[in-house]
Amino acid sequence: MVKPFEDAAFAMKKGDISDVVESDFGYHIIKLTDIKAGKQRSFEEMKPELEAEMKKQQAQKKFAETAEIFTNAVYEQSDALKPLAERLKLDLKTAANVSRQPAPGATGVLANPKFLNAIFSPDAIEKKRNTEAIEIAPGQLASGRIVQYTPARTRPFAEVKDVVRQRWVAERGALEARKEGLAKLAAWKAAPATAVLPAPVVVSREQTQQLPNEVVDAALRADLGTLPATPVFAGVDLGAQGYAIVRVNKVVASEPPAEAVTKQGREQYAQAWSAAESLAYYNTLKDRFKAEILVTRPVLGKAGS
Repeated sequence: MVKPFEDAAFAMKKGDISDVVESDFGYHIIKLTDIKAGKQRSFEEMKPELEAEMKKQQAQKKFAETAEIFTNAVYEQSDALKPLAERLKLDLKTAANVSRQPAPGATGVLANPKFLNAIFSPDAIEKKRNTEAIEIAPGQLASGRIVQYTPARTRPFAEVKDVVRQRWVAERGALEARKEGLAKLAAWKAAPATAVLPAPVVVSREQTQQLPNEVVDAALRADLGTLPATPVFAGVDLGAQGYAIVRVNKVVASEPPAEAVTKQGREQYAQAWSAAESLAYYNTLKDRFKAEILVTRPVLGKAGS
């Protein structure tokens, strides 16, 4: 608890109701319903936690030592990464067609802007030197080296013709699908009985029936004013995937969750709320005392090359 709340609570007796207590989170009135004495935990009870903490400290120490070796080596032997990889038993990976901007679908180090900025720095391009050790994630370091560099250029038409044609066909196809979809949507709204659609299915946020999220959203957000007399239609533009038409026939009430599920949800919500309050108080302290964390606390991880 925050200190004003804690001081007030521990100064009370069982059954007491406090005066108004002010804290950074607002105003509180506390009722003390019970007092339970603290229990002295045995060594056997604390043993798993102590072992986990010791392993964590040892891992942090080992990572700090390895990180120092890695950082120094990529600088001292700046024309190669293989010796360092062999020394630390790291996987040395090679990538082709890397650009300054992360490629669509890129993951890991090749999606990290900080790493890409370093690999395309003048020193790395012109002198083919290793980049400095870049922290790409908490507890993860990486360094890269350019082997071959090709400046950006305008590709000849013959080289990009097939790609351009595919994109043009996809765009025209999406345009025609939208045009046809809008026409069918208008016709089916005017005459619902003429609509030709697959067999109806029940959908919800939890049970999407593997339908695109946009389709499920359209069904759940539709204006249901004409139900149950007349079904409701809605159109969904899916871009390159085409155009979808949704027909809502009726609304099915969801079944109430089991008591155990409800209880678990309440507990998870309480935990999330408590964590949010703690984080807010922590950030308030940082702002009040102008504190700034400049170094991320090391955690167990794997340095990459």
